[in-house]
Amino acid sequence: MKAIIGGTGVDALDGIPLKRTMVQTLYGEVELFVGDRLVFLPRHGSSHSLPPHLINYRANVAALKDLGVDEAIGIYAVGSISQALSPGEIGIVSDFVDFTGGGREHTFYTGGESGVHHISMDDVFDALLRERMSNLAPNLKDAGVYVCTNGPRLETKAEINLYGRLGCDVVGMTLATEVSLLKEADIRCLALAYSINWAAGVEQANVSFIGDEQIAVLKAEMTHLCCKALLSCSN
Repeated sequence: MKAIIGGTGVDALDGIPLKRTMVQTLYGEVELFVGDRLVFLPRHGSSHSLPPHLINYRANVAALKDLGVDEAIGIYAVGSISQALSPGEIGIVSDFVDFTGGGREHTFYTGGESGVHHISMDDVFDALLRERMSNLAPNLKDAGVYVCTNGPRLETKAEINLYGRLGCDVVGMTLATEVSLLKEADIRCLALAYSINWAAGVEQANVSFIGDEQIAVLKAEMTHLCCKALLSCSN
């Protein structure tokens, strides 16, 4: 099984027959949409009711693992810090920095019966998935380094200035936690970022978001690419 994980602006997958399914895991119940070969996971819930710091990431990833998912592509709405990815553009994330603060349940290995395991993050994203995606869309941008903040508030101008000085290119609130757990679950993954705004203090005085119509166009393009990369289908 393959999975697409969607977030802000990508809370549903259109045009593909999927059945709403509730999966019970050791970490809680998860809402998924399941087809013959594809699983769609709306990380914020299908009604987009879960803020990023309260998502049950462990339950989400455990549910994918229980369904036999071995490859997943996550779609992440971001703010742009550098010129690597401008608002309205799509790119492939190369790495991440985690500034969530450590308060989230971000590992399956909590000691005791689960043991202790330090997962390697030398190669965060799967090289073969990246190659397949790049072959499908050679013009996709390199989105660079994603800095993950805790949210739900947006970042201050001083914070964005700091992240930029540290070499971060885009900012969001979900990727680091999610990808770390996907790695622990041995699910090969790739991250597509699409920018919906310049981050605070970049290019303009105040944060301004792209419109819903543009987001809908980007969603259609990204879900099409994900489906092609995962299933080699034309849906």
